[in-house]
Amino acid sequence: MERIVWLSALTYFLLVASFTFSYYVSKGRSKMVVIVIGVGALALLSWSLIDNAVMDYQDANIGLGLVLYLIWIITFFSFLFAIFTFFFSKKGK
Repeated sequence: MERIVWLSALTYFLLVASFTFSYYVSKGRSKMVVIVIGVGALALLSWSLIDNAVMDYQDANIGLGLVLYLIWIITFFSFLFAIFTFFFSKKGK
């Protein structure tokens, strides 16, 4: 169980850092999209971790693994969006 705690803490940190960077780089309506996707991803990760802690499954929890993979994919694309937006907005100025 200790392994999942460290993994989820690292995932929360990377997710919050990525969406914070995406929020400050984005302009206009894309800020609202970043907020909605970020809150949705945090809620999904929180829900699955609470469910895992409350239910205390004895077998492999496939749902938690799939949620973690989905959150990592969302975090990766959010970070790519922020990097591309950062570089393309600097070229235009």
